[in-house]
Amino acid sequence: MERECEVYQLDTFIVFGVILGITIVFLIFYYYATYQRNQKIKAQILSEYGELPKWTLDGRDYNSIKRYYEQNPLVEPEIDDITWSDLNMDAIFKRMKNTQSSIGDEYSYRFFRMQHNDDLEYFENAVQAMHQNAEVRQQLQFAFHRIGRKTNNGLIDLLLKPEDFPKAPMLFIAFITFIDIASLVWLGFDINYGILAVTLCFCVAIILFSVVLRKISKAMITLGMFTRTVRAAKLIIKLDLPEFKRETDLMKKNLQVFKNITSLVDYIIQVSGSANSLMMIITAYFGLYGFAYNAMVSMFHKYRGEALELYKCIGYIELCISTASYRKSLKYYCRPSFCDKNVVEFEEIIHPLLKNPVSNSHGIGNKILITGSNASGKSTFARTLAVNVILGQLFNTCIAKSYTFRQCEVYTSMNLKDDIISGDSFYVAEVKSLKRLLEVAGKEGYPMLFLDEIFKGTNMVERIAAASIILKQFSEVDCFICLSTHDVELSQILGNRYENYHFQEIVTNDDICFDYTLHEGVTTGSNAIKLLAYCNYDKEIVLNSEMYADRYRITGKWESL
Repeated sequence: MERECEVYQLDTFIVFGVILGITIVFLIFYYYATYQRNQKIKAQILSEYGELPKWTLDGRDYNSIKRYYEQNPLVEPEIDDITWSDLNMDAIFKRMKNTQSSIGDEYSYRFFRMQHNDDLEYFENAVQAMHQNAEVRQQLQFAFHRIGRKTNNGLIDLLLKPEDFPKAPMLFIAFITFIDIASLVWLGFDINYGILAVTLCFCVAIILFSVVLRKISKAMITLGMFTRTVRAAKLIIKLDLPEFKRETDLMKKNLQVFKNITSLVDYIIQVSGSANSLMMIITAYFGLYGFAYNAMVSMFHKYRGEALELYKCIGYIELCISTASYRKSLKYYCRPSFCDKNVVEFEEIIHPLLKNPVSNSHGIGNKILITGSNASGKSTFARTLAVNVILGQLFNTCIAKSYTFRQCEVYTSMNLKDDIISGDSFYVAEVKSLKRLLEVAGKEGYPMLFLDEIFKGTNMVERIAAASIILKQFSEVDCFICLSTHDVELSQILGNRYENYHFQEIVTNDDICFDYTLHEGVTTGSNAIKLLAYCNYDKEIVLNSEMYADRYRITGKWESL
């Protein structure tokens, strides 16, 4: 009997020893793999700073990034959809974005849709501090990277509408957990029946875990992201950066209500969403996933305002780092100079998306017409002015040696299309868009309006007539307006109200060359027919077109063909 007892104790010792040994080996490999992965991430973060971002996301990812903006609309004024599309702001956003988490992505997109940054000086100090303090910047970026980036992560939905999150069957989970613990106790007294009981309880626990996880899996991923957000916030508080005093104070205040989100809960949430993990098995067996999930969702019901403030603080800091990275990637930039005069002055200004841009330097008034031939650069120049105003007012960053303008809101009507869904023709879309600009110009504030080829969807006579009257009305309003057009007649009609500028080209028998430089006065050239020859149209078509146009210029009438 005594020997049987010794054998039983030895068997029990061996079983627990094997379990303990497997756990220790697993932990060693887990932490080593984690260390190697972290080193790789840190090296990647360091190499990407100040470089051209590599956009690897698809359309579904990009729609997910817009979620915060769509769920939490801006108070006007904002960059409206027409202006956003006309200026290709999607591409500019992708060019500037160097964030590490979904929070940074989503916050940055919403920030991009604003017309003004309310505190440029505070923002500037933060951006400069992030550029100068590489060690702190990399610590923050690594913490933000750990928050994670996931399409349709649901975090902003949780923060704004926690009541929509699924509920876990807590009574059933608690009952099964009690049975599981009892089976382990039984194992200590009777190894034979104890192993059977533990095995059966394990099967039930895994089945329950699978069923519940199928219901709350997306929510668990979201909660895991938030617990890592809390960890990043704790790091920021620990660093106590004076350039982010506002964010640090807010996080100190709002973290008080989330002090029960410990590292253990963070880990439970993460392993519950993983696969092939020993820790996942332990989490499932003891029902830890259910208790953690229920506690955190309850917290969000009560403290969603505080959670949203943490989200915004993290997003803002990521935006500052992203801006610092963007500046480092530029050959040159300047901070805008704001004035109260109706002038715009710029030195070596360029468009941020052009690979080989030609810079322009000039001083202009606030009512200008730009004429020029096709592809001469007049529309690109208008977009250059508009985009740099937006970047200057939001990020205190203009792609120029200097840029002086009056603070404003930017609106455009430059790249309209037929709207099949609403049934609007191109001309109707133009009419509606211009009416929108007239309404904007009639409100308080100082708008900068950029237009391209007014009423090109109708005949010349009505186009010139309507455009002239509308431009006359704009000239009487306190606004900046820039129209790029082929219609030199507008320059003659409105010469006393608008300054005239043009872009020009040099046409030879073999080529057409553009200098992409702004010149004073009205254009005297036209290259539409020359472009036919350049694109290898039949010589007879080109020659007959030139002769036909010449006869119209002489007689003022079109001959019947």
